[in-house]
Amino acid sequence: MEEKIYEIKSEFYRLDRRIPIAVYRPSEPSERSQIAVLAMHGADYLSFEPVMELAKHGFTTAGANPQSSSIKDRMLDVKAAVDFMRQYPGIRKVVLMGHSNGGCLSSCYQYIAENGTGRFANTVRIVPFPEIEPLTPADGLMLLDANYGIMEVLPMDPAVKSLDNGYERIPELDIYNPDNGYDPAGSHYDRGFVRRFQRAQIQFYKKLLDYARERAELIKMGKGRFADDEPIVIPGAGSGSGANKLFIQDVSLLGHTRGEHKLLHRGGVITSEVIRTVRTPHDAPSPSLYHRGSTMMTVNSLLAGEIKFDDDFGYDECSMWGADWNFNPFSTRANVQGIHVPLLVEGNTASHEFIQAEYNYELSASEDKDLVFLEGATHMFRPQDEKYGNTLETFGVYMAQWLAKPGRFLS
Repeated sequence: MEEKIYEIKSEFYRLDRRIPIAVYRPSEPSERSQIAVLAMHGADYLSFEPVMELAKHGFTTAGANPQSSSIKDRMLDVKAAVDFMRQYPGIRKVVLMGHSNGGCLSSCYQYIAENGTGRFANTVRIVPFPEIEPLTPADGLMLLDANYGIMEVLPMDPAVKSLDNGYERIPELDIYNPDNGYDPAGSHYDRGFVRRFQRAQIQFYKKLLDYARERAELIKMGKGRFADDEPIVIPGAGSGSGANKLFIQDVSLLGHTRGEHKLLHRGGVITSEVIRTVRTPHDAPSPSLYHRGSTMMTVNSLLAGEIKFDDDFGYDECSMWGADWNFNPFSTRANVQGIHVPLLVEGNTASHEFIQAEYNYELSASEDKDLVFLEGATHMFRPQDEKYGNTLETFGVYMAQWLAKPGRFLS
């Protein structure tokens, strides 16, 4: 059945906790407009394109920007937006849309809303997990090209010799060294090098945690650079998925799913097959650069965001292993095991994150769950090549029909 396309109206509000939220609603009310879809992310998602695309299909949608950095306050920011949409005129159901890092945020929120903080509070941490007041659960969750939940670590470059500069490098760990398999047209790293790099990356992160703990003790004793916190500049770590190491240069890594799944093609055609990436290789920013090539954290934020890894952490063509996923509150693959509301999981085949969707679907506790991959879509739902058509519109129809299925959210 052909989808009706609505004109949309936009509204802007500023909620308590200084949270900006943009609401998009169809010009004509319908049963669909009684479902609110809310997207949140650490970046600016007020005009996130899938949010506006869904509004064209008759749903009330919203993009909101959390304003806090601590996990407790970020959860309360999401709660404020969920509560606002629950009270919005005409709304009967609220569905969270989590894209990329927003998938980590929204899955953490929904997990705590359904289960409380016990999984995290009962673990030994450098910074104890905070108490969080009861959260308002959403009625459904969409994880769209959600990332791995360890994106602070995947860009780190263990070839960097010192935090003092980004120039001095260890040749045996250098991803730009042709002897290790580097090729500016598309690398294929020796698998022995891949394993050495991955293990070294985790050791680099663990040493960074140790350094932060030492600095925290000095700050407590009044011997730090400041009385409350200190900046840490990490050369080579970059920021965002474009700074990840190995698998953006060598696209055979994390390049296909382990099993067969639905692949959504142009025109709404669906096939079942092993999903293979169509992304193109590119280089991470140079570690000698401060802008884009490095990242800045603080002693407190690094320690509060502690992630645990086995020394054998790694990934190959289709799997990732060796992180303590249950320890990490932003691990979607762990969070979905305690989420029971209807779940839509999606991955974009021209993106670096799409393999995570397979784990999120397989491990989900929801009895009403769906997994689909969008052919040719980049991380931001744009077509990698014109042959894939308008990938956002293709997925917009699929999302709309998933949300509108009778009995899922409304009769």
